[in-house]
Amino acid sequence: MSSYSGSSTAASSPGFNPGQSPNIFFSRPRAPSAYMRSLLTYIDSVNTRDFEAMGSVFDTALEHRILPKSLERPVLTKKLYLEYWRSVMGLFEKFETKVIEVIEAGDKMTVHASSTGVSLSGTPYSNEYVLMIHFLPPEEVGDGSLELPKMRYIKEFVDSGFSIRFFKEERERQKRKREREDGIGMYSS
Repeated sequence: MSSYSGSSTAASSPGFNPGQSPNIFFSRPRAPSAYMRSLLTYIDSVNTRDFEAMGSVFDTALEHRILPKSLERPVLTKKLYLEYWRSVMGLFEKFETKVIEVIEAGDKMTVHASSTGVSLSGTPYSNEYVLMIHFLPPEEVGDGSLELPKMRYIKEFVDSGFSIRFFKEERERQKRKREREDGIGMYSS
């Protein structure tokens, strides 16, 4: 029988890694729950830049928060969150989101994900984040079937240092590129 001694040298049980869980390598379930189907629609819509499909899984009263609070980001409504995605995707030539891990608990889900890409200026992008999603129950549609559950609240914890640096520097790179292109156009005949 072991007991915790408070010592930092106390060993964890063999094979235990607090940074991993049994589903650390996410794979799409064969029979996903309705909530999982909604999440997968969202992820697929990000990867295909299908903003209509993306909006189809958001409740009209969606509240999206980028956290931590120290970033001082405003709460985004469904309309503003879709506009945000359009503007972010406008910065990238390539962009892909991958799910690393999902913890599903009824109508709530925690998602560890990462995104990689290449900006329009050719700069590599690699970031990871955690989404905490609260869904509304699925509603019945005209034919008696259920629509996908809608996301009502999304809290997105980002790698704040990386995000601040990347997006600030990328907007500056693209501004300089436009200025060079405009300058070349002014002097050519």
